Amino acid sequence: MYYFAYIFFECFIASFIAFFIAQYYIITNKKIPYFFEFMNIYIFTLLIIVLNILKLEFTKISNFLLYITLIIFYVRTFITAKDKFDSRFRSMILSFGYTRESYFYKFLMKRILLRGLEGFSFSIAIKLLLDKVPFWVTLKNNFFEFFYIILLLLIAGFVKNTNFGKISRI
Repeated sequence: MYYFAYIFFECFIASFIAFFIAQYYIITNKKIPYFFEFMNIYIFTLLIIVLNILKLEFTKISNFLLYITLIIFYVRTFITAKDKFDSRFRSMILSFGYTRESYFYKFLMKRILLRGLEGFSFSIAIKLLLDKVPFWVTLKNNFFEFFYIILLLLIAGFVKNTNFGKISRI
């Protein structure tokens, strides 16, 4: 029970910080750095697997990197929610005379928080699931079995982020 509360608290603080980072980028209308865009669900799962493997030997470094990974994943989740809403309604709402800040607080924040709740729930579930898998202890004996999982998730993450064949409004 205490472990679940710890993971819940850690994810909550990371999502809280990520919300303010996303809010800054949205209100100032700045483009987010590419490493935020690279953090999709496949790369997030890959990093959680790698950090669980590293946790056996480097606990403090692994926990710090998990926290940074959570923040980047949540910022990506919030920015994705903003992009989906922005593509449809931003120009219309701003043409009614709303400022960027009022647009954010009156229209965008509810959608961002709902999408953030989805990412929050997924991150807790995947973290708890991978912490309960007992075969990570045998990493040194079965390295190539884990290598294939990591490689396939990395390929899926790269393919998800490529713009090849996508129709966009650039």
